[in-house]
Amino acid sequence: MSEESSTTAGGPRRRMWWWVAAIAVVVIAVVVYFAVTSSGAPKDADASPTPSPSASVTEDASAGADPTAEPTPDPSEPSGTMPELTPVAPDEPADNGDGLVARIVTMTAVQGEAVQAGEIAGPAVQFTLDLTNDTGEAVDLGLISVNAYIGEGRTPAGGLVRPGGAPFEGTLDSGKTAKGVYVYTIPENQRGDVTLTVDYRAGQPAFVFRGAVG
Repeated sequence: MSEESSTTAGGPRRRMWWWVAAIAVVVIAVVVYFAVTSSGAPKDADASPTPSPSASVTEDASAGADPTAEPTPDPSEPSGTMPELTPVAPDEPADNGDGLVARIVTMTAVQGEAVQAGEIAGPAVQFTLDLTNDTGEAVDLGLISVNAYIGEGRTPAGGLVRPGGAPFEGTLDSGKTAKGVYVYTIPENQRGDVTLTVDYRAGQPAFVFRGAVG
């Protein structure tokens, strides 16, 4: 075979191999491109977002709430002013309208003695109170709470045991009268406007005495 024949015969084969190689490179490039693209996409891209549990709970709670219901009071907030009867002068009887009457029998200026924790000795006023029960049923005197306040702003006066403190105790039968003695530290120059309250039962208006004392 001559050299010309050999060259002519090899030409088509070499061109064919070039085309095969070019096609193979293109195929490999396409495969690599799709492989990289699919691996780089987030796996959950098509998935629907999971709703937040807190959002679901809030929506359910709001849907079930009664718009007419009273809000639940916060324990950390003050409960508000306790009910009280109309104030009377210290020398007048206070009547709750149901047969229970409270009176300040005497008001005596004394020198208060500090004998318990938190007490402050000094000028004080000793109050002797009477409680008359005509309600037709017994009254638990252990529920009675007596407090004294000074001035328009009702600053609490410090309570004392001595001299002569003797709080109400026991049970007061209908038709009977009981006596209690309470002592409060009240400076002499602040006795022109003093309020004394007598709470005898939770939820019931307290007796209120207001005026000059001592």
